[in-house]
Formats: sequence, structure tokens, C-alpha cells
Amino acid sequence: MSMFALSLCALVSGTALPPRTTVTAPPANVISGRVTMADGTPLRGEITDIAIRINGITMAGANVSYSPVVRPDGTYRQRVAPGQYSFSTSRITVTFGSAQFALQLEPVGSNWNKNQDADDGITQHFTWKVTGATRYAAGQPSPNNHTHWYGMSVGMGFQTYRSDLKRSSVEPPDGTRLVFTATATSRSIDGRVLAPVVIERAWKAAAITHNDDLNDLVPANYDITGVAILPDGTRKPIVFQGAGNYPNYVSTLKAPLETGSVGGINKLLAGWAID
Repeated sequence: MSMFALSLCALVSGTALPPRTTVTAPPANVISGRVTMADGTPLRGEITDIAIRINGITMAGANVSYSPVVRPDGTYRQRVAPGQYSFSTSRITVTFGSAQFALQLEPVGSNWNKNQDADDGITQHFTWKVTGATRYAAGQPSPNNHTHWYGMSVGMGFQTYRSDLKRSSVEPPDGTRLVFTATATSRSIDGRVLAPVVIERAWKAAAITHNDDLNDLVPANYDITGVAILPDGTRKPIVFQGAGNYPNYVSTLKAPLETGSVGGINKLLAGWAID
């Protein structure tokens, strides 16, 4: 068992983790930092690898790269040749079930991709965010673009045809509220027990996209149920057609955490209708 996995066991069992290590300013020609969760607490989950990518040009003009060893407490320290250095995309590899996820770390601050002089010593911290907007969002994250979120997304599109009933679907009236409940059936990817999450979406009959997806869920396996609340207060159960359900619809959508491109989190696609 890796030291990272031992840290997770300690977290679950209630055993105290080692005290947080303070990272002091590095001396000349040393690059150092720490990787933590988004709130600054120690890393947790079944972590198998952390890859910090450092690229540079030495004073002699040679292109060099480094991938320092990250200690179990999340700290790293790399001695480098004199020169200019920056960081490229760095990742954390986490085991969830039988799958391996290679997820991006978020660099702290704005200097990570700028050339910095090793003579001054370089400090660069990283965080593992399991939810929240990514850098790709450019300040305007869309609930329907899964690349804008660190969390898990479930595409939720209204189905105009009921393949089980062999007829057109009944569209809800404009102003209907769609209330989904996502109940985790596993621990999260970072080892937590999750409470059910209620997500409300507006039905917009005249819009091209009638309702937004379910986005930025804490990565885990979920059962999803739903109800449509019509403007007059009438409640209609929502039924789903997920992977493997066709031609049938089900009252509970199974939404497992799956790997996507380059080991990231796959966006699940599902259809819904009112029963």
C-alpha cells in the first residue's frame, strides 16, 4: 500500500494525520512547493502518483525538464541548474474502483506558466480541486460545458419521443421546475461520505436548450431521481433513459463515475421525460 493510500486509511479510521509541513522560501536554484486539497488540508483519497512538470532553459542554453518526487505530505523540492523555469500541466493520479483517473492540478497564483529565475529560488504550490470552475471557463463557466468544471457532469436532455411507448413525449409547460436528487452510492473520489444533493433546473420551452445539465457533482457513483413541478403545483415523476436502458425508461438513473479522455472524468449523457 502506498503512503498516499495509508494517509486515506488514517483519515477514514480517525487516526490523526501528520502535522502540516511548512514550506519555507527555497534557496537559489531550488524549486519547491506543496500539493493540497482546495481548502489547504492534506491530500486524501487513493492517490497513486503526482506528476509536477517543470520545464526550463539553463544559462548554457540547454532545454531541460524535471519531475520532482512528491512526498506523502504533499511537499516537493527539486534542485535545478541555473536558468529560467516555468511549469506545464501537472496531474494527480487517483484510483477509484477499478479505474485510474489522471486529473489536473490547479497551480496557485499566476506565475506558474511564466519564466522565473532559479537564482531567486522558486515556490509553486498546487491544489487538487474535485469541484469548481476550471481555468478553461475563462470567468464564464457554463453548466453545459463539462470542461468548465472539475466535478462530474451529467447531460440531461429532454427526449421528444418515448421509445418505450412508441409515441411523442408530453412536453411540460413553460415555467416548470425540474428537481433532481443525486444520491451517492459510493464514497467520493477523495474518500468522503456524501450527502444527497438536490439540483433544480428551469424548463424553458422556447429556448434552444430547454434545460441545463447537472454539472460539477463531487465525483462519485450516483443514483439520480427527479420530479417535474408544473406551474400549477402538479408534480410529475421524471423518467430517464441512460446508457443501456434503451428502449426503456427508468425511474432511477444510474450515473457511475467513468474515465474520459486522457484519464479525465467522462461526461455522462442521459435523456429524460415526464411520466
